[in-house]
Amino acid sequence: MKVKIIYTSLTGNTKEAVDVLSDALTDKGADVEAFDGDDGIEVADFFTDADAYVIASYTDGDAELPDGIIDFADDVEDADLNGFNVSVIGTGDTSYDDFCSAVDDIEGRVKEAGANIIAPGLKIELAPDDEATEALKQLAATITSI
Repeated sequence: MKVKIIYTSLTGNTKEAVDVLSDALTDKGADVEAFDGDDGIEVADFFTDADAYVIASYTDGDAELPDGIIDFADDVEDADLNGFNVSVIGTGDTSYDDFCSAVDDIEGRVKEAGANIIAPGLKIELAPDDEATEALKQLAATITSI
């Protein structure tokens, strides 16, 4: 099984969550390829030759998508993702009213584009703690069971 992950991370929390998920997927026998959204990967290039896809982001400002993923998310709206298995994860801070709203935003966009949502969006408080690590391991198990 091949899994592609695209992420953006400012403080390192989202990157850490991606690393935990990548390790868990690898432990389950998946081949994982991760891309930093700041590198400008195109939607058409990302959604190729994998069995599952993960989009990971933090929430910026007032419930906004950060610069590292906004163009990608905008392009998702014009894509045909029918038949693609996608999961969305994100990190945030519960002290904000719009905790991890980027997860909901991106998940809505990929659903609208026709993707099959593998599991409900996973929202992580700051850096992954033990509970979040277990949730990421469970997500890896769900992804590798499709």
